[in-house]
Amino acid sequence: MIWGMFFRHFIAFALILFTVLPAAGQSSNVIIDSDPRLFTVMGALNAAGFDVEIASQYHPVRAEVRKLAEGIDPDLRQRLRAFYASRKGNESDEAQYAKYVSLAVVLTNPPELNLVFREELLPPDARSVAGFAPLIREFYQQARVSQKWAELRPQYDQVLDDLGPRLRDTILRTDAYLHVPFGTNALRTLAIYIELAAPVNSVNVRNYQDDYYVVMGPTNSPQPQDVRHTYLHYQLDSLVTRDVGKIRTGASLLALINGVPGVDPAYSNDFRIMTTESLIRAIEVRIDRLPPDRARQSIDNHYRLGLLLAPYFYESLIGAETREDGIREYFDELAAALDVKKEQERFQLSFNQIPIPPQEPAFRTEAPKAPAVPAADPLRDLLKQAETAFNGGNIEVARAAFQKVLADYGNNNGAASYGLALIASREGDSEVAQQYFERTAGSPTAEPSMKVWSFIYLGRIQDLECNRDRAVEYYRQAIQQGDNTRNAQAVAREGVDKAYGDACR
Repeated sequence: MIWGMFFRHFIAFALILFTVLPAAGQSSNVIIDSDPRLFTVMGALNAAGFDVEIASQYHPVRAEVRKLAEGIDPDLRQRLRAFYASRKGNESDEAQYAKYVSLAVVLTNPPELNLVFREELLPPDARSVAGFAPLIREFYQQARVSQKWAELRPQYDQVLDDLGPRLRDTILRTDAYLHVPFGTNALRTLAIYIELAAPVNSVNVRNYQDDYYVVMGPTNSPQPQDVRHTYLHYQLDSLVTRDVGKIRTGASLLALINGVPGVDPAYSNDFRIMTTESLIRAIEVRIDRLPPDRARQSIDNHYRLGLLLAPYFYESLIGAETREDGIREYFDELAAALDVKKEQERFQLSFNQIPIPPQEPAFRTEAPKAPAVPAADPLRDLLKQAETAFNGGNIEVARAAFQKVLADYGNNNGAASYGLALIASREGDSEVAQQYFERTAGSPTAEPSMKVWSFIYLGRIQDLECNRDRAVEYYRQAIQQGDNTRNAQAVAREGVDKAYGDACR
């Protein structure tokens, strides 16, 4: 099944949106919100025995969430505790939190709370606790979580009203430096969730292929830098992947830091990871406009931890800041201009002169387990070729491959029609996008998730063209599909209740 690109259904419409609405509005592929899945998981987790703070440190919401355990029967409480203890082993409670956050974001919305992927395809940490999902569903029903969520939701909204503008300002400043439109990335999604029942001052970052998540616990001193770092990965991971091959013999640099004390093995084992993190750390220092001595110390520290290209990118970005185009246009030039021999010389002269600073955890991608290699399938391979080209930004190659699918395998192929609809959306051609979304919605080969989101996009197109009655018809057809991929049912119901965008007011 070709789902790598098509699983990100709700993001492409932002491309149409930006041709109609003011650029100051928030793009639909960056979300800052609370999430009932996380709230439910935290309730079940606390009932299971998770505890990393003394009661006096609890946020009031967490104190209320812990009371939810009083509403469940003893048998469920015992099974929750048994599951949690069996997976915890000799590890600390702190070490468990990330696993359950990973599980929460691969669940459908309440009350179903089903796994989005088959268990064997889940990311490793979520897969290790996947058996908790049925217990979460029972907990949701017995503890009447929906009632408590409605009761406590205003406290989340209050925090979002205060923190949201600061996070959006961080993203705006980052985009201004990168010279990209606010929050946009045609292929990726970023969700920033506030969870008041999570441990105080916690920030948990998860990345599953093209889906990025930041889960922030309650805090009196928020650190937008944590969100900014994840956001830079969201913007730049695919860019580095596209152009890292232009750094000739770059991987030879890894031998310099293999097994060296103080270096994260992730940097010495993967040139792409090292390059991406080097670029991001250099950008952060440039955005912060540190005094020269502090900037140099910061770059030196990153360098000593194994980010061997941080000095090069920092120096190159100084000159690039005066350019009119953005990093998406000029990064390939930075990559091609990098002289590996000079970087080897830099290493010999400076690396061992820098004291080892405190360790910084490398940003790692949680990759779902790959299924077995299927038998040869020309149609599947052609769709995969189109997907790869689309993800790499080679739109013309992707378009040609999708069109070849329609020409060679029938013009009703759902996946190809959906791909061409995304391309038309990216190019701001709402008329062509509408044609292909309609074809997808009527295709017998389109996956349910493609169909439901095609109806939603069709509704949004009509809303943006001020055809409200027709828009509502499409949203109702999306609801009839029943598929809830990426919260599609809630989005469709919202479309019925309220027009998308404000262009027709």
